[in-house]
Amino acid sequence: MRLMKHKAVCAVTAAFTVCICLLTGLELISLRMEWNIPILAAINGGADSLVFQEYRQEEMALDESTENELLGELQGESTEMQAEERTDMANIPQRQENNAEAGESENPENGVEQGENENPESDLPEFPYYIKVNRQANCITVYTLDENGEYTVPYKAMVCSTGLYNATPKGVYQISTKYRWRELYGGVYGQYATRIYGGVLFHSVPYYRKSENMLCTDKYNKLGQQASMGCVRLTVEDAKWIADHCPSGTTVEIYEAEDPGPLGKPEPIKIDTDNPNKGWDPTDPNVENPWNELSEDN
Repeated sequence: MRLMKHKAVCAVTAAFTVCICLLTGLELISLRMEWNIPILAAINGGADSLVFQEYRQEEMALDESTENELLGELQGESTEMQAEERTDMANIPQRQENNAEAGESENPENGVEQGENENPESDLPEFPYYIKVNRQANCITVYTLDENGEYTVPYKAMVCSTGLYNATPKGVYQISTKYRWRELYGGVYGQYATRIYGGVLFHSVPYYRKSENMLCTDKYNKLGQQASMGCVRLTVEDAKWIADHCPSGTTVEIYEAEDPGPLGKPEPIKIDTDNPNKGWDPTDPNVENPWNELSEDN
């Protein structure tokens, strides 16, 4: 009798072990193939699971990749765009910043010291936007300041893909490093990557190579649903907007709710996989983008 009980315990233990191994294998395959399987969502540890922690460590290690191009090295155009955008926000309360050198220089045109004149840029808010990422709805809402200096005014909505099985961690973060191109986990590349936290970044949908015409079309067609290993994927247009207009230190809040946000969720673009232009993101502002010609024809 005792022997039979022992055999039963061994059989149950073996069955449990096999089940765990099968689920783990299925999870790894589903992540690789970007399958969203409900049963795995129920048992997965989300952003705190060992799989996603290891992923974020490997993503961080790619900071050393020689394939990366820091946006700061090409920042001239982006800085000008930020200044233009912020100047247009005349109705936003402005925070005064002192410029010690401004009072010492003279304007050769009229002989009046610059320190005595109003400097529009010195009155602009340091952080004009607040970014909220709804990881459940896969939608981003960008807020700007109201007359009381609070981020309550919805400004822009973006469709995105957050991490499978809630791999994108909830919390409040400040963006930092920006890249024109960045190597990503899995041997792919992203345009206009902006670090949110650790190995979690905003970036375009991945590319097979560091070339604007090598888009991973199947991944692009998943915008609007969870698909990544934790990063927040965007169209090139939206990834570039964040990189250009949101300075380092801008706050990002990641949360989850059924309601996508006050501006709703933009309809994601779907690319026909038989289209000869499928290697390009239709929103990419690159002058060589063939989708631009189609837009002009229409």
